[in-house]
Amino acid sequence: MQKKWKACCAGFLMICMLSPPAFAVQMVIPSGMPTGVRMTAKGVVVCGMTEVQSAAGEVCPAKKAGLKTGDILYTVNGEAISSGDEFAEAVQESGGSDVVLEGERDNVAIRVTIQPVQSTADDSYHLGLLVRDSMAGIGTITYLDPSDGSFGALGHAVCECDSGTKLPLEDGSLMPASVVGVEKGRRGEPGELIGSFQMAVNLGSITKNTTYGIFGKLDTSAVSGKAIPVAGREEIAVGEAEILTCVSGTKPQRYTIRIERITGQDEEGKSMAIRVTDSELLKATGGIVQGMSGSPIIQNGKLVGAVTHVLVNDPTRGYGIFATSMMEAAE
Repeated sequence: MQKKWKACCAGFLMICMLSPPAFAVQMVIPSGMPTGVRMTAKGVVVCGMTEVQSAAGEVCPAKKAGLKTGDILYTVNGEAISSGDEFAEAVQESGGSDVVLEGERDNVAIRVTIQPVQSTADDSYHLGLLVRDSMAGIGTITYLDPSDGSFGALGHAVCECDSGTKLPLEDGSLMPASVVGVEKGRRGEPGELIGSFQMAVNLGSITKNTTYGIFGKLDTSAVSGKAIPVAGREEIAVGEAEILTCVSGTKPQRYTIRIERITGQDEEGKSMAIRVTDSELLKATGGIVQGMSGSPIIQNGKLVGAVTHVLVNDPTRGYGIFATSMMEAAE
C-alpha cells in the first residue's frame, strides 16, 4: 500500500482417509516485517501521453496510432528494450522514419507503426509517450517458508502507479526497511507508512509478481520466529483475529482485528472483510494504511491471510486475501 502503487483500494491441511488432501501440510513463519521492494520491468509500461510541440503544431503520434496508457512495450523495430532510456534512444535513432512497436495490452499482443515527430523545443524526435521501467516502495513480508527460504509478500501485485497495470517482472529484490513515520488514515484520505531503505543491501530476490502478491527467495536469517500452520479456507471464521505489522522501526507487533465477513473474492484480493479493533493501532495509524499490505492475519494460531486493501471512506476497515491463495500463486 505504498503511495507509488496506488494500492489503497492498503490448516492448509484437510485430513481425509478416502482421498488425498488438496495441499500438503505447510508450516510457515509469519513475518510482518517491513521491506523495501525494488522491481525492474520487462520492457516499458506506458504511463501517460503528452503533446509534442512540432512545426505543425501540438501533436501526439502515439495517441493517434492507438496506443493506450497501460500498454506494455517490449521491442522497437524488432530490438528488445529494457529501459526508458533505451526506448528514447531507439526513437531518436529513427531520424523521423516510422518505428514499429511490439508489446501487449491486457495479455493480448499488439503491434503498432508510428512516425515520430521532431520537437521544436529540443530538435529531437518523440512519440508523445511517457514510459516507466521500474518501481520501488515499501510493503510487508507475509511469510517465510523455513524449509526452502521462499517468501510471500504484499498480497497483491506491484502495479504501475498511473495506469494500474501489473508491472511485467524482469528482476526484483527486497531491501531492509525501517518505518520512520506514519501519515494517519482519515476518511477519504488513505494514510501511509513512511519508510527508509538500505538500497545497497539485498535481502532476497523476487521471482513472481502476481495478482496475489510477490514471491521469491529470502535470506532465512532475515525472518525469525516460530512456524505455524497455514489455515484452510474452511477453517477461517468470522470473529476475532490478529495482524502482525510494523508501524515504527523494524520490529512488527501483534494487533487485534475482527474478520467481519468471508467474501471469497480472491482475484480482487478481497477474500475477507476486516476491521481494526486495536486501540493502540488506531491511535498510531487510524487503521489500515498504505505500506501495511502483506501484514499476516492470524486466527487460532494459524496463518489465514494477509492485509491487502483499506476502505478509503473508513480506514478502520479493509480487506485481506486468503493465505492459501498466496500459496497457490507461489507455486
